[in-house]
Amino acid sequence: MSSHMLSNMMRRGKAAPPSAARKRGGERKTGRRPGAVAADESTDNELVIRPPKLKTLSFLLEGLFEKRGSDREEALASIIEGLNRKLDHEFLENNFATFLFRSLNCLKKGSNREKQLSLHVIGLLAIVICCEDKLSEIYKELLPVFSKVLKSGPTTLKILDCLAIVAFFGATNSEETESAMQIIWKFINPESASDVNTQNHSAEVLVAAVYAWLFLLTSMEGWRLSHNYWNGAISYFSNLLEHDNKLVRIAASEALVLIFETGSLEKFWSEAKDPSLTKYSHMQLLLKENVLKKLNCLYSDIRNENVANKVREVVKYFESSRPSEFVLTVNGKGLKLSSWYQIIQLQFLKSFLAGGFENHMKENEKLQNLFEFNPHRNKNLGPELYASTTDKITVCFFVPEERDPDKLTKEDRKKERVWRNALLDKARTQLMRKHRLMSQEMNSCCYDFEQY
Repeated sequence: MSSHMLSNMMRRGKAAPPSAARKRGGERKTGRRPGAVAADESTDNELVIRPPKLKTLSFLLEGLFEKRGSDREEALASIIEGLNRKLDHEFLENNFATFLFRSLNCLKKGSNREKQLSLHVIGLLAIVICCEDKLSEIYKELLPVFSKVLKSGPTTLKILDCLAIVAFFGATNSEETESAMQIIWKFINPESASDVNTQNHSAEVLVAAVYAWLFLLTSMEGWRLSHNYWNGAISYFSNLLEHDNKLVRIAASEALVLIFETGSLEKFWSEAKDPSLTKYSHMQLLLKENVLKKLNCLYSDIRNENVANKVREVVKYFESSRPSEFVLTVNGKGLKLSSWYQIIQLQFLKSFLAGGFENHMKENEKLQNLFEFNPHRNKNLGPELYASTTDKITVCFFVPEERDPDKLTKEDRKKERVWRNALLDKARTQLMRKHRLMSQEMNSCCYDFEQY
């Protein structure tokens, strides 16, 4: 081999390809990182970071089919974030079954974190979905699952929240609502527990269970409550006023307020058959005296300002039989609450939705109708031209006379009860639909005076 050929081979082995040289030189010159671009290369080397593209719900839904649990967890967390940021009603309605059953799969097979995230997604579905048939399907799919898995553990708090949300929006009649309430009640008050301080539940779990039960109670009229399910509830919550934990005592006091507000104390009081309590006013007076006595002792031992304010509001209610008006600002508009059941509903939904609560109040018509709130209504800039009024009326409807139960078989008595309840449910649904339409018409009467 000649020396000339050897020299050429050595030069070819040492020399770098031109493209590689340009690539390395460019990196040294600009120091550009992946994902960064020069804002104006002719004047300076200022870098602008490209923001990551937001993943669509369609893309995230595919993530629920991943085999790795960590990938499913990431998809669930992103779905929650996306639904709290923007409500895509049409996509959720069209892909409802996939969201529901993939979330159920995560609930049955996933880690504790995956189970908690899947429960939150199911709760959001119940809040956002409008189709009554789909909401009913969520209820029927979830209730048997909750009745089996509701026990003290790392996912208990989320199970309680999800159960309450699903039953609140998905139950089609009072019997279905009370079925969910019974699951929670048996968890709160097991028959074997005699001392409220020796039950297996932690204070945090007990508080969550009480508020979940109360949230469902807010959806029930007092006259529709069963006479058999809730006997002794007043005695139980009265005993909880002596619990070691202050938050448990606050939850118990709010439970007694809500029970008082239902106007059906006899359904919650095991002593209602006492001859001395034949008059409803006597029951009211006795409950007020008992609660105020215990709350006054509780108030003297409270240093937390928020807890003290809550106790103060409960005391005011039992002294005046009406709550103080509560106003929450959403989108610059005031949301006024004038009853305790609305306060319970608001604080429960606000706790569940967390940072997404305000956005849901802006975009979710279900929540707007629930609180009779229009975040887009314009304030009058001039003198009020018309002040609307709403009158409370009593609606009467015909129910056939009940047949003599002694002349009916057990099966016929059951059919009779179901039939009569169906008539009541139908009348109630028609009345609520009329009320909802009237509320929507009133909320749509918005006038922008700036254009005149």
